[in-house]
Amino acid sequence: MDVNGYIIRQKREKEKLNKDAFGTICSPTDLEVIEETNEGILEVILDLCTTLEIPYQQAFPESILLAEDSLLDIVRGLHLRQQYSAVLDLLDTFGKKINYQNARIVGHLMYFRAYANLFGNQDPQKAIHYFQRAYTLFRDERRYELMVLKGLATCYQANEENKRARIFFERAKQMEDEMKTQKQLGPSYYQAACFFADRGNQEKARAICDEGIETLLEVNITDGLEELYFEKAIIQDDQREQIELLKQADYYAKLNENLSLKQMINEKLNRI
Repeated sequence: MDVNGYIIRQKREKEKLNKDAFGTICSPTDLEVIEETNEGILEVILDLCTTLEIPYQQAFPESILLAEDSLLDIVRGLHLRQQYSAVLDLLDTFGKKINYQNARIVGHLMYFRAYANLFGNQDPQKAIHYFQRAYTLFRDERRYELMVLKGLATCYQANEENKRARIFFERAKQMEDEMKTQKQLGPSYYQAACFFADRGNQEKARAICDEGIETLLEVNITDGLEELYFEKAIIQDDQREQIELLKQADYYAKLNENLSLKQMINEKLNRI
């Protein structure tokens, strides 16, 4: 993702930190790439911003913050880090300026706004408003519909509307029972993607990888992300995009201690 790498460099140098001071986040080489080429992995950029206390409005170019897909990626990353104030700041500053083309993305942003209002601002009434708006856009996506139902149940419970809360909890439980367990998500998506890739249907395989990555991130599961990013990289024709995906795969392979896949990723990166 595009990033204002010079901002990161300026803050790092101001703090008198060497490039090898961020070993738990990225290698000195990866940091140099970010600082010199203004490109990097989103998760690494967010980690660097947190460590260096760089406002996200400064870290990313305005063109990135005003693009609906990249704003969603950033907001999702902040949501997973429980940085709810930052989520609301970005949505208030940039989210309202975008001419949205994808109603599904609007639904996701509504969900994250609702969640931030509930757990960040402790404002269940405002959260209910945004959860309800998100719900109308998630009717064909059951896993997101489930999360909205749970969010509404939590809001009503916080408002001591126990009868309503119980209704939504029961609806969520019924839906959850009908769906696969979360532990099955990663392998299921990966196997399906491989199935279509092996049969030459790369478009379908990519779509499944994208859906699987998004789903795992939404439910805060990292196990399996490295395999999905790796598979998506393997079937990617654009070399620049392939390198970016392999780096994403390497990030999660390291996080999940998947050493065998990490070795395969490094070998492939070295051959490019």
